[in-house]
Amino acid sequence: MSSTLYINHNGNIEDASRPLFNASNRAFRYGDALFETIRLMNGEIIYFEKHLNRLRKSMELLGMNSHADLTFHNLYLSIRHLDQVNKLKGNGRIRLEVFRNDGGLYTPQTNDVSYVIEALPLENREYMLNENGLRIELYTEIQKPLSRLSNLKSSNSLYYVMAGLHKRKTGVGDCLVLNTHNRIAEAISSNLFILAGAKVITPSLQEACVSGVMRETVIEMLRSEGRDVTEGSINVEQLLAADEVFLTDVIHGIRWVGAFRNKRYFNLFSRKLLQQIKSLHEIKKA
Repeated sequence: MSSTLYINHNGNIEDASRPLFNASNRAFRYGDALFETIRLMNGEIIYFEKHLNRLRKSMELLGMNSHADLTFHNLYLSIRHLDQVNKLKGNGRIRLEVFRNDGGLYTPQTNDVSYVIEALPLENREYMLNENGLRIELYTEIQKPLSRLSNLKSSNSLYYVMAGLHKRKTGVGDCLVLNTHNRIAEAISSNLFILAGAKVITPSLQEACVSGVMRETVIEMLRSEGRDVTEGSINVEQLLAADEVFLTDVIHGIRWVGAFRNKRYFNLFSRKLLQQIKSLHEIKKA
């Protein structure tokens, strides 16, 4: 890894250690920003089109204008350039953040945007299932409201910050965030799936979960195989009755849950599913 890391700010390569913004930055002031966390793996920017489609839809929802640089071609070249200058060797975590330009209080003066791309190294060069199952718990103190904003990857992340503090306090592997109906929305940075018999269930977007790229990928893969996949609601009773529980995100792929309260889970299904995901990328490489 390079001793100096670089970022891309509006098309310019800059030293990541140097300040970029002043106090009027709207992402800092109001969380008026969106981001995508993207996996660079073995030289492949995986699920790149899904990320850009989600970003485009999210920008439209927030009334942000498009930016000439935010095309597949330009962003692909920008990420590969950061891969080279940061010496990631084709493997890393990419964060693409888009924020409304300075001006105004709550009401913006412009809908034009700027962007920053960060590229950080990752140790694992491929998806690997966690050796020990995660112990999870509920975070119940603050609930996530049901709205279209809840599906976005936005810089308004206080629900996850508070759940993360609870995770650290309790020493568990992850915490589940509840919506305002006391049903499970998601984990701190992952979507939730349960296996109940032959049925796979995950919270629907109406349950206030983030519209995760790996979530979408897993649903599409399972349905293409004829699996019974339900996007609905999950409560604590269903979680306790499940055969398997696993979390999905693009950085880790799949992480299996080993315990919730006194319940213990298996990982046969999640292990096979992760292998299928890995096989898809091996086929694309070949």
